[in-house]
Amino acid sequence: MNRSNPLVWLDIPVLDLDRAIGFYQPVLDWVLVDQRPQADMAVFRHSKGEVAVALILQTSTPGGLGPLPYLNCHGRLEQALARVEPYGGSIEQPLHPLTPFGFRAVIRDSEGNRVALHSMAVN
Repeated sequence: MNRSNPLVWLDIPVLDLDRAIGFYQPVLDWVLVDQRPQADMAVFRHSKGEVAVALILQTSTPGGLGPLPYLNCHGRLEQALARVEPYGGSIEQPLHPLTPFGFRAVIRDSEGNRVALHSMAVN
């Protein structure tokens, strides 16, 4: 993954994965790949290196969380994370692996927006 695009992934939280697939697939005329049982999600078909979008099964109402954009911090995730709090943000989920999809941390920016910082490598 390179730094050519700031957005690398987008989670759309859903309460009923089958219902959401049944909605998004015909509305957008896009193929979704059901990842169950490995993961409770369905991914919009995409090519390697393209921005990916996934429907992610949640146990709480998605309305309060909304979509979660993954922003590209390629090769500098720890440095970016170290700057979150000094610049007025907060860390909701510390750095953790998304095996085999790299690493992320979920933060709130200075305006209260939820954002995932992502990199295929920690540094």
